[in-house]
Amino acid sequence: MLDFVLLVLMITMPIFWLRIIKKKSWGKIKQELIPIKKNPFVELVGGVKLFFALLIGFLLLSMVFNLSGINDLEKVSEVIAINSQNITLYLIVIIIMVFVEELFFRSFLVKQIGLIPSSIIFGIAHIGYYSIAQVIGAFALGLMLAYWFKQNNSITQNYLGHLLYNLFAIILYILSG
Repeated sequence: MLDFVLLVLMITMPIFWLRIIKKKSWGKIKQELIPIKKNPFVELVGGVKLFFALLIGFLLLSMVFNLSGINDLEKVSEVIAINSQNITLYLIVIIIMVFVEELFFRSFLVKQIGLIPSSIIFGIAHIGYYSIAQVIGAFALGLMLAYWFKQNNSITQNYLGHLLYNLFAIILYILSG
């Protein structure tokens, strides 16, 4: 239930802010929250490049966590195992959540408060996995996603890269468990 409330807030808060506070038209809101400026091939290639950048970031973070002794990612596996019992529903939720996260954290928050603050909030938003490594990792990868968005101004590239990364991570957790 809490996830549903957060989902609704992450969709309505930017719309409320831009429409009521900033007094922007519906067209401007759509243009700001869902920027798509490139052709589909460029968007696809950008999303795949972002996925590989996130994957490299994940590998580097994993090495740092292993060397530093921060290794509580088994808690993430437990949460994924519980949620993935109905795999079809879980995948639908992931597809929707990744889009909403990109809409809220990148299309909205990056523009409103900047790269680092939006990434800190993104990291904190992952506290439900009960893992310090997950929160730190979400912050670091959120920073990469924020930077990519700032450079490319494309929610499509961010969505594809983030979605591929999450699907890869889930497959990795399921196979290792």
